[in-house]
Amino acid sequence: MPLIPALLAIALVAAPADGGDRASMVRGQDRFDRVESVEELRALEAEVERVVREVRPSVVLLRTQGGGDGPSSGTGVVISADGLVATCGHVGGRSGRRVEAVLSDGTVLRGRALGQANDGPLDCGLLQLDTQGRMLDAVPLGTSGGLAQGDWLVALGYTQGPPEEQRPALVRVGRVLHASPSEVLFDAPIDAGDSGGPSFNLRGEVVALNARCGHQPWENAATPVDRLRERIWEFRAGHDETAMVLPFTSSDEPVRTRFVTGTSPDGRLAVQRSTPLRPVADAALRSMYRVMRGGGAVAVATRIDDAGHAVAKASLLADRAVGAAVALQDAAGADVAARVLGVDPRLDLALLAVEGDPVPGIDLGWNGAVEPGAVLLSPRFGPNGPALGFAAIEERESDREPWGGPYLGVRSEPLEPAEARELDLKVGLRVDEVVPGSAASEAGVRVGDVIASIDGRPLGGRTALRRAILQREVGDRVELGVVRGGERLQVVATLARREDMPGARPMRRGNTTTPISGVSTGFGRVLAHDANVWPEQVGGPLLDLDGHVLGINIARFDRTATHALPSATVRDAVHRLLQRRELTTPAGVPAGTRSPPNAEAP
Repeated sequence: MPLIPALLAIALVAAPADGGDRASMVRGQDRFDRVESVEELRALEAEVERVVREVRPSVVLLRTQGGGDGPSSGTGVVISADGLVATCGHVGGRSGRRVEAVLSDGTVLRGRALGQANDGPLDCGLLQLDTQGRMLDAVPLGTSGGLAQGDWLVALGYTQGPPEEQRPALVRVGRVLHASPSEVLFDAPIDAGDSGGPSFNLRGEVVALNARCGHQPWENAATPVDRLRERIWEFRAGHDETAMVLPFTSSDEPVRTRFVTGTSPDGRLAVQRSTPLRPVADAALRSMYRVMRGGGAVAVATRIDDAGHAVAKASLLADRAVGAAVALQDAAGADVAARVLGVDPRLDLALLAVEGDPVPGIDLGWNGAVEPGAVLLSPRFGPNGPALGFAAIEERESDREPWGGPYLGVRSEPLEPAEARELDLKVGLRVDEVVPGSAASEAGVRVGDVIASIDGRPLGGRTALRRAILQREVGDRVELGVVRGGERLQVVATLARREDMPGARPMRRGNTTTPISGVSTGFGRVLAHDANVWPEQVGGPLLDLDGHVLGINIARFDRTATHALPSATVRDAVHRLLQRRELTTPAGVPAGTRSPPNAEAP
């Protein structure tokens, strides 16, 4: 199901901070114009968590039918208990269009679009659901007229469209960068699937409908809710305003914006720089290393105990083989040697042995829960301190996508039954194409070969081959039974990612060219947050405001989210890898390791 695109350009106007004492500067719709202490950040966190608890049941996933581009999806917010839903005009499309809404508890309700407007920054409309007598959770409409630069917004939506698992909307938090009667610009990141979702003030009122995004995660725009208020009776009567259709484009051209470089001193980046967050993160930062490759830093490794063990993102290592050397740099820039002890391919997690460095390890003993809207910090090297983010959801499942998983690199067609019988096969796949540089190409598979088996098991068709490959891990070796010119051969291929092939285009997810991690899915349970942690910064710890280590950042997922492995997951993986090493170390050769504290499963 394609997602509703939101590819209009947006502008950002940065303005200097006002002078005077702090009391005189309080303006807009909340009291957090300046956040300059951890205590103030804790107070903000409590407000955000309260708002999320109150409003989240009102945010719905929308599926629309009957548009020119076929089915599509977006987000809406229930504004009356009898099923009136506010969304964007480019989600509703036109009056009378059929719509389906999925509530936060999984209930599916049907309805229809009422009036819609979609003309440049004016992008809003109403839907009416058939509630079947049920009173829905609804939230109040606020006013956008009093919004000011620096006001906090809590944005909710179904980013990337319908999820595989039933879950509520994802939370993102940011600040108003510019507010005008026609448009609200803000830095809480949104993406495809968020269209029509609400932005709330800290009173739990809808003040804007999220509509568009630009290149960078902090470039986002929404329709002020007052524009919807002015049209409610017109929309309820089913009247559409003249619409400018936003065509879907699959072009590789980046989203164009008129964004002006720089940020408001009242923006979220200013919070990171003005709030003393370093003391919270300093201990964890001392346990971190840069992973060096080709003269540059490609990832982060984190020391997890006093015995010299560290963890890193496996796919970013130059060599993942056990015993392979890994070049590290500590926080002071000194070179540190390490070697690979083991790899968990599903988690994309490598266990390293750091040589001769007395750096203390982080404490992976945390077992608590994460509340959506909680402040999360990602320590990082450089002058700006830890990246500030907010928890998007309690937890979510990261299922493997074919793009990021192991890739064989053949295109094939099933043999006709008579051809298969002639080769004494039940099923065979004739290779019509071998992708240059792929695992199949490197193994010597040729066009015209017939693949008869994988790892000694007969094939059941193309779907069975695809499923068998996706059940493996990147780096696994598979044995293909091949018939070539009447001769039966065994060909061994080492599976790689599609992105690792020569000339492959970088993968992107969503509406923009925001870089994401090459291995960004398939980890199982993850913690999701909206901090800007770039692919080369993953591998470091994720902290709460008390400095507890909640997990290890493992992937940049899209322009809105970074995913982290929970501490318990990392502990269990390390324990398994150490046990495996002890079992496979030859007699008389010391393993040179011991199980770290917190290695046992909770």
